[in-house]
Amino acid sequence: MVHLNSDKFADEILDELRGTKYACSSLTALSGGNANFIFKGVLEKSLKDGTTEVAIKHGQGYVASNPDFKITTDRCHTEEESLRELNNMPPYEGTYAVRAPRLYHYNRDTNTQVQEFLPSVVDLKNYALRHFASSDPARKPLCRELGSSLGAWLSRFHSWTMLPEQAGIQKTARSNSNMQGIKLLMNYPNLLSRADVFPSILDDARGVFAEVIEMATKELDRSDLHVIHGDFWTGNILIRNVPLEAGAQMPAFVCDWEMCELGVRPLDLGQMVAELYELWLYKGIEEAKWLIEGFAAGYGFVDDEFAFRTAIHTGAHLVGFGTSVAGWGTEEQIFSVVGKGKELILRGWHKDRAWFEAGELACLFPRA
Repeated sequence: MVHLNSDKFADEILDELRGTKYACSSLTALSGGNANFIFKGVLEKSLKDGTTEVAIKHGQGYVASNPDFKITTDRCHTEEESLRELNNMPPYEGTYAVRAPRLYHYNRDTNTQVQEFLPSVVDLKNYALRHFASSDPARKPLCRELGSSLGAWLSRFHSWTMLPEQAGIQKTARSNSNMQGIKLLMNYPNLLSRADVFPSILDDARGVFAEVIEMATKELDRSDLHVIHGDFWTGNILIRNVPLEAGAQMPAFVCDWEMCELGVRPLDLGQMVAELYELWLYKGIEEAKWLIEGFAAGYGFVDDEFAFRTAIHTGAHLVGFGTSVAGWGTEEQIFSVVGKGKELILRGWHKDRAWFEAGELACLFPRA
């Protein structure tokens, strides 16, 4: 979806960049993303490394897809600061070279970024919908490798940001309390409002939901919080729009760093697992389960407490976001997803390892 006012902002951005080395001969509005206006820019003169195209991201004080939803432009500064720090993080060099895009330029007055552009890409969610419409068992190792690369990169990111020399990104994440609050609100207090929408399924879980909300709220006061991406899902992973192929290294970008914040690491894992799981629950995409298996293995098992927290967040995301996307599934499927999400929350809260070991997300709880 290309957002309203894209043409207006394109003209303003062309004027803004004129006279800089990022001056563009043309801008093309790109689909994808909700909060910002995103363009592909063709440079008037190539950069020293031969770059001829760039991605341009422009933020306003509202969500681009919903101008009535007001949101601070501080999020743009968070992304700028995060990307500058992430330029120093080595990529994960496996079958997929996973990293954040490079930031070339940022105008803090206009909230306009110029980022590295990766041509012929699609986000992982739409990739799965396009390429995995008919499941193929031959893709199992390929999907596991893609999932493993993403999981391994996320583990490295979480570890890298803990190093003393990464004080810059730690400070950036610590200052992003506004987006931290939004993430909490949309994932946890929202559970009780979903119980009002689906009372026949969720009424008996209200007590546990209240305890989970209290737990998630108190987490923000913990002294051992880590830097997390904050919005780690299939829509923020860009890969080449070509069939998966064994033995060929492919680039993958981890995008959208506006919600980089302090939090508990299972939030990043749970969101990705939930979004992949939805591809199976709604669309019957078998490859999504293989991606989850690879993702869990690539990140590595931490301990049961970590895995239960991941499962709870997976469930919370299914109950909240997984039931609110218009046209995503039938009423029967939506009710089924609500039930799955509830079960994950309850089983995770009550630490029922045996139940997980026997289910579709057993990979979160590998046996010793």
